[in-house]
Amino acid sequence: PGSGKSFLALDLLGAVAEGREWFAQRVESCPVTYCALEGEAGIAQRLQAYRSIHGSAPARMRFMAQPFALLERGDVGELAEAIRAAGGASGIVAIDTLNRATVGADENDSRDMGRVIEGAKLLQSALGGLVLLVHHTGKDASRGLRGHSSLMAALDAVIEVSRDGDRRDWRTTKAKDAGDGQAHAFRLAVVELGIDEHGEALTSCVVEPLEAE
Repeated sequence: PGSGKSFLALDLLGAVAEGREWFAQRVESCPVTYCALEGEAGIAQRLQAYRSIHGSAPARMRFMAQPFALLERGDVGELAEAIRAAGGASGIVAIDTLNRATVGADENDSRDMGRVIEGAKLLQSALGGLVLLVHHTGKDASRGLRGHSSLMAALDAVIEVSRDGDRRDWRTTKAKDAGDGQAHAFRLAVVELGIDEHGEALTSCVVEPLEAE
């Protein structure tokens, strides 16, 4: 918590929706659906901050704040149908966070985690493209993703986000058919958005890459 992973995910997905280079990485554009299940109240401000830096919101990016259960096949089917109808098939579906999409599940239980993985695979199969899960590490961050180890085994790639003061880093800790260990530093730059009805400043943040040391 507090590492900036949701801000980084939004920046990454915005780059993919626009086909914009991201941390010097080549990007192929595709439609993006962002399921904001945690901190949804701040999404509008984050998007406003994004527009202030990049000039506009990504045209191929859609947002959804309605709760759904990844464990319920009916919910997964309805979500896939809605995304397909909005032109989001064969793109990226981001679920932020996995915990909010699996309320009631015991993430340390192999059976429940199996159902979580099955739900994500069902969504991917229905739409094509990629399902991106925003998830937490455990109390001991060195041990990686929170929950049963079957989650890590099922993933094609993992990006880990860490924080040391104002400096934050993302690195690939798993990448099938590619090298892992790639790391990049960034910070969250504060953007002033205006004044609210109480006369207080409205702010949000955007991702700002840092030069390699």
